[in-house]
Order: sequence, then C-alpha cells, then structure tokens
Amino acid sequence: MRRLILAVLGLALFALGPWAASAAASPSVATAPAEAAAKPAFQMPFPCGTQWQLNSYDAGHDPALDIVAKGNPGSDGKPVLASAPGTVTAVYWDAGAGNVVQIRHGGGWFSVYYHLESPVVAKVGQQVAATTRIGSIGRTGANSGGWAHLHYEQRYLASGDFTDESHRRPVHFDGTLYTGVGSEWKSVTSANCSTTTPWQNCPAGYVCFYQNADGTGSVCRTDRDDSALGCGVRKSYFNNGMVDPGYDRVRVNGSGPCLERTARGALPGGGLTVTAVRWVGSC
Repeated sequence: MRRLILAVLGLALFALGPWAASAAASPSVATAPAEAAAKPAFQMPFPCGTQWQLNSYDAGHDPALDIVAKGNPGSDGKPVLASAPGTVTAVYWDAGAGNVVQIRHGGGWFSVYYHLESPVVAKVGQQVAATTRIGSIGRTGANSGGWAHLHYEQRYLASGDFTDESHRRPVHFDGTLYTGVGSEWKSVTSANCSTTTPWQNCPAGYVCFYQNADGTGSVCRTDRDDSALGCGVRKSYFNNGMVDPGYDRVRVNGSGPCLERTARGALPGGGLTVTAVRWVGSC
C-alpha cells in the first residue's frame, strides 16, 4: 500500500510539474513591459461621438467585451470600424463566433470582432485606418445568443498573423481600461475621430505608399534601403496630385525610381508604379 501511495503521488507530481513550469514562464508575465510599450492607442470600434454600453460578464468572458448601443435600443446593422490602424489578417466563419475579423496593429497587438453581419466588408490583406469600416454589428454564430451585439477583444502575440482567445488582454479605449469580471459601463462615447487627412498619418521622415487615391490604405512605410520591406512594385498615389509642403514623396528620374526626403510637390492623380525603393539626397 505504501508503494502504491508513493507511486500515485509521483504521478501527480509528474503531471503538475510541466504545468507549474509553464505557468512560471507565462508569456503574458514575461512580456508585460514590451506589451505595454507597444500597445496602440485603441479607440472604440464605432463612429466618433456615438455612445455604447460595455459588458465583461463572467470570468470565462472577461477580458473580452460585449458591446451594444447605449440603452440597447437595437444595434443591428450599426457600423463597426477598426479600432486602430493595421492590416486585416483574417476574415472567417466560426460556428460559435459567426463572422470574425482579425486585425494586426503592429508590435504584437491584434483586435478581433465577432458576430458581424454578412457580408463582411473587410478583406484579408487590407490596410485599415482607425476609422475604416470593416463590417456591421450582427448576430451571427451560435454564441451570439440571437441578439445583435459586437464581441470585441484585444490580443497580444509577439509573432505571427493569427491569434486565438488564449492571447486576450484587458481592453483599453482612448487610454481608459475597461476590464473586470461582472463589470458594466452603461455609457461610453467613442473618440474614434479623424481630424486629419488620411495621408497625413505618414510619420515624419518616412515615405508612405497608399492603395487608394484618397491617401488611405497604406501598404508600406519606409525610411531606409531595405528590400525586405517589400515596397517595390507598388501603385503609389501619394496625395492624389495635391501639393502639400514638407511631405516626403516618390519621384522618378531618368535612371529609374528613387525616394527623395526633402522634395516638394506631388505625383500625378493617376498614381505611379514604383519598382524600387532607394533613399537619395536628390533625385
């Protein structure tokens, strides 16, 4: 009997050992400083000035949020926006979550949107601004309970293009933390507002390439010679033919495409295909 008890205890310790080691090396603990430093300035995924009700529910749901219009007079079809600039990395159907969109924001951060109406607006590979519409509130998927709402998550994964619910992190909107089991916020106003022309989001000292003629949908930003950035063979619209002093631009000379940091002027409204990226003092 004594040998049997020791054997059972040994098996128990063996089973607990790897779990304890895994918990001690929890990625969320080890990378917390990096997570905080890289976290985007997330805004609510709704148009500027609209008001919403947020719920975290139980421990199985928190730190995810379920969101409806303030007072829940009916949320079907209301527009859902990206909550920070980024790239759409996944658009798919899940039996429980319904129509799902996942956006990568850089620095390991992602946002995820469940139960969207069909058809979903967002496309995989699409570059989005914080105010880009990606879909509409719906009630798709068995876990929606049949009522229209947005299930929203912020996730962190240092590498890769796809996350799952194990990567969820507490949600921040406009710098305010919204998390905690059983919590409810009955009136939160969206500050997802655009006060500048989209192309002005290009960081100082960079050249940006845009998919759209209105200066939205950046596909690449570069401030150096680096073929790994994949900036070549892009249709660049810059600012759609408008002159904007102080803004970096793409320029072409007789020997081929180049980038000029200090130039003033603009590309033709029809855009320009850039086949190479190279910094020069003057074209």
